[in-house]
Amino acid sequence: MIGLLIITHEALGQAYTQLAEHFFNTVPENIRIMGIHQDDDPEDNIEQARELVAELGHLDGVLVLGDIFGATPCNTAQKLVQNPKTALLTGLNAPMMVKAVQYAAQRSDIRAFAAEVQQAAVNGIMLIDFEAAGVCRA
Repeated sequence: MIGLLIITHEALGQAYTQLAEHFFNTVPENIRIMGIHQDDDPEDNIEQARELVAELGHLDGVLVLGDIFGATPCNTAQKLVQNPKTALLTGLNAPMMVKAVQYAAQRSDIRAFAAEVQQAAVNGIMLIDFEAAGVCRA
């Protein structure tokens, strides 16, 4: 089982929690959410994030999902990737979240799982324009 730590701006992570509840009727016990606020102390954020990873440390790995690469939540999350059992994906979107929540309990290889979730994020982005005549295409 892979643990998931979602680190986002403000309450965005809470919105993803509600999305998980919508699709799965509950938030699995292998998920932790952390919202970072503009006035938070960066060192406190890092310490809190490390504590959340430690709560999931008994699992096969922890996949951290962050919203925007280069922003404060991502910078905090990068400090968590200190061993082969932790990975970070940025650019959090709904398809990424759904895939991660749906399959984390069934996976044990953090690198393979991170690649699978990343591909779900990319595959979930569709262009619908006039030329497509209402047909979704990647």
